[in-house]
Amino acid sequence: MNRVCEMLNIQYPVIQGPMAWITSSELVAAVSNAGGLGVLGTSADSTEIVRGIDESVEEMRKAIRNTKALTDKPFGINVFPEAGDPYGFSKAMIALAKEEGVMILVVAGNVSPEEIRQWKRDGFTVIMREANPTIRGAEIAEKAGADIIVATGCDEGGCMPGLSTGTTAITALLADAVNIPVLAAGGIVNEKLSKAAQIVGAEGVFVGTRFILSKECRAADATKKDIMDTHPDDFIVFTQSNGDSKWRTTPHKYGKEGLEANKNGDMNPPSGSFYYGMLKGNPDAGVNTVSNLSGLIRSIDFCDAIVKELGAPFVD
Repeated sequence: MNRVCEMLNIQYPVIQGPMAWITSSELVAAVSNAGGLGVLGTSADSTEIVRGIDESVEEMRKAIRNTKALTDKPFGINVFPEAGDPYGFSKAMIALAKEEGVMILVVAGNVSPEEIRQWKRDGFTVIMREANPTIRGAEIAEKAGADIIVATGCDEGGCMPGLSTGTTAITALLADAVNIPVLAAGGIVNEKLSKAAQIVGAEGVFVGTRFILSKECRAADATKKDIMDTHPDDFIVFTQSNGDSKWRTTPHKYGKEGLEANKNGDMNPPSGSFYYGMLKGNPDAGVNTVSNLSGLIRSIDFCDAIVKELGAPFVD
């Protein structure tokens, strides 16, 4: 049996990327019901911007319970190490996850061995996604007890690694370096690309863009149309966080201004709002960020079909 499926108690090793604002209980449950693993991202199900830890926790509690009402299958929650969580939001979400019995953490950020060891002591399954994936980071995470490593290449959407290593290369490198399963992330939009990931060592896939273009994703129709209408040559990539990360976006205000800022020496320009941009559908309000292979997505489909297509190479 596929090791990722065995660890997570799922049918297909397809993990839905926890995208801020545009994930929802409906999307997460649809992925899990299809046999993959849905993951609640920050502000899942929220309909307005909330302030403070307590209010955020209660909003996520509602999302967790809404998801449980829609599926009896496993699902996860997106969290961050303390170094990337200065105000304690993620620490509170981890406590909430344990309280609500959501025992799969998708951890995004730099590897923190002591925190991984604590999460394992608390009974969590840990999927570690290093912000800029490295062999050393994967080895440290494995030694600390992480269960699964995500190999994120620069082909991805969302907050891209600052490094320029592609998905195929980082997947092959990490799969060779560790003994635990590796998930390929970045540009996995069809069965052919899942198969390519499997050939170079992946035991599953970690998928964002393809699920944005699903019927169950709550991103605005205007957001989905903007992605589908953008020619692959027209995406804009600009650097943020002083070189630690990048954004790929459809060609609108923040992308154009970010690229111009980079040319003028500013390596930390703003990226706008996911709430007003991707959720509400105003392309000039924030980055509309997707994989560089989104042009290969020909239709907006149900999650059931997407999970089965992307998971097929790993279970056939």
